[in-house]
Amino acid sequence: MKQSDFITVVQHILSCALNMRHLVYNIPYFTRRMVMKTITACTMDCGDACSLLVDENKKSIRGNPEHPTTKGFCCKKGRRYFDRIDAEDRIITPLIKESSKFRKASWDEALTLVASRLDAARKTPESVLHIHGHGYRGLLSKASRIFFKRLGASSDYGTMCEKAGGEASFRDFGGRDHNDPEDIVNASRVINWGRDLTRTSIHQLALIQKARKNGTKVLTISPGGDDTPKFSDVNVTIKPGTDRFLAAAVLKLSLDTDDLDSQRLNRCANWPVLQELINGLSLNDLTQVCQVPTEDVAMIHDWYLDSGNVATVIGWGLQRYLHGGENVRFINGLAMISGNIGISGGGVYYSCPTGRHLGSWEHLVEGASGDRRELFMGDMAAEISRADPPIEFIWVDGHNVVNQVPDSRAMVDAFRAPFVVVVDGFMNDTALCADVILPPAFMFEREDVLGSYFHNCVNHCAKVMEPRGECRSDFDILSDLGSRLEPPLLLPDAETCLKEGLKKKNISIDELRGKGFVKVNHPSIAFENMQFGHADGLYRFPETLSPEPKSNQEYPLQLLTLIRGSSMHSQIPEKDQCGIPTVWVSKQNPACEQLSSARNSFLITLQGAMQVNVEKANNLHPDVVIIRRGGWMKCGHNANTLIRPMKTDMGDCTALYSQTCRLESR
Repeated sequence: MKQSDFITVVQHILSCALNMRHLVYNIPYFTRRMVMKTITACTMDCGDACSLLVDENKKSIRGNPEHPTTKGFCCKKGRRYFDRIDAEDRIITPLIKESSKFRKASWDEALTLVASRLDAARKTPESVLHIHGHGYRGLLSKASRIFFKRLGASSDYGTMCEKAGGEASFRDFGGRDHNDPEDIVNASRVINWGRDLTRTSIHQLALIQKARKNGTKVLTISPGGDDTPKFSDVNVTIKPGTDRFLAAAVLKLSLDTDDLDSQRLNRCANWPVLQELINGLSLNDLTQVCQVPTEDVAMIHDWYLDSGNVATVIGWGLQRYLHGGENVRFINGLAMISGNIGISGGGVYYSCPTGRHLGSWEHLVEGASGDRRELFMGDMAAEISRADPPIEFIWVDGHNVVNQVPDSRAMVDAFRAPFVVVVDGFMNDTALCADVILPPAFMFEREDVLGSYFHNCVNHCAKVMEPRGECRSDFDILSDLGSRLEPPLLLPDAETCLKEGLKKKNISIDELRGKGFVKVNHPSIAFENMQFGHADGLYRFPETLSPEPKSNQEYPLQLLTLIRGSSMHSQIPEKDQCGIPTVWVSKQNPACEQLSSARNSFLITLQGAMQVNVEKANNLHPDVVIIRRGGWMKCGHNANTLIRPMKTDMGDCTALYSQTCRLESR
């Protein structure tokens, strides 16, 4: 380095040392790679949406201490992300399948082949199917949705995640919103309905722990399978999927014993309907269904109705049942009746739309814009098999869909006939079904901008390093592919898309790149003064209480495929999936008496059987069998092979947790 260049670098460092947030953008690129961490952000499917400090040379990742939610720490999934980037089995060059085997190919060969097959199929646009997931989030991650929409291709609808609860919130409040995350420290009490805070939101957990130090009490209601009891003052075990009955029981007790605030009820459009419904129910019947003792119902009633503000936290698991949306609606109704909506220290924390602070750049792309065919994600194999016109071309990105949807074996069969392109970096269950695999750039290897469904910051996801091997960003792949089509489908440049998406909140891309994040001005109290999003400004209660499905004596247990703490969904290293998968049951589980240590144990449903190791755990409901989600079928770890397709009562969510099962030795 010349002396003049060295002096220039030193001047840059000294001039920016008082503002570390700007340092990475004021030092020449080659220098900042040597001297400091880069401010970027996590784009994984998580509401915490952490702002991160990344040191490529030291392979270190930590939370940004300047970020108002991240506050200097992040979860192990984020801290270990270099393991994913540097994995030996990562796919870093395009692959083409020939005679059932994959061979390496150049990008030109792979995209020429894909373009020719897509051009042939797009003559009947519905014969093209695009399946998109949230393997990563961000403004540019929308590119594939926009690209295939403009082609007029078939798409997926529904979700594995939170849409039942999201629709429930919309029906009740007229919109999806919650108090600022920081406001939970103002609660006198927090009631956590089933959220596994250690595995889903360590930053919400940190805020609740901060509140506890200041005297806030925490009550958790859950069938188990989480670490929440050690962060709670009181724990109530509930039969899985019956939360609406417990909430209705508390409402019943409130109607029988409390003088409800008439001003509050006047902010509700249909209170008399709910009142009549609850009055017609028996408290004893309700408690028998949810298997919560009457004294615990009375305790929960007191937690909600005593003086002091109560914040309610709702986990996504309780809405992954056939009546999951109703579960959420009755909990929302309980928070409303008790006077804990629209106030500081109260509210319901479920989730907010991720893109609420970002705009769309879809209008910048020319092409088809009308209605198109949609296939239900939760029963995708059957949807593909009965599609008319038939599916001839499938593009999958951001989604290990063969692994993640119910009846995974049927998905393998459904993917045999069409020409399948998978954008993925590992040979997972979906990639194995591909005719062409295109390797994407990962987080830290591409630039993007994203919001959060938890906090109110927009984060800049800076590019920290060049992609490994021949990997390319999804946006770049689609731009190249679109230019090869006849006629071409052209995307704007990425910079234009980012700037367009930031216009909604008047955020400058330069400011965002400089600071790493921008906190958006958003009301700190959701639905303040009980002003709701419906046209009349009023709240809506549920008007029915659906019965539980009849019990199945042959399959008496409930299978719950719960979230992992070490990996995001199915982004699990293959080396960590050796041997036989483990399930966890209560010591009081009736199956324990029939299992023999001398024989193999099997998890069995109507869909099939899977060999498992059985371990006993505390704080589980006796009817529950827990297995951690995302294990690969190729490794014998995928529980979705045992789950039949079912849809929730609202929101087109997949009712993954309504699967019954049994355990036996063979």
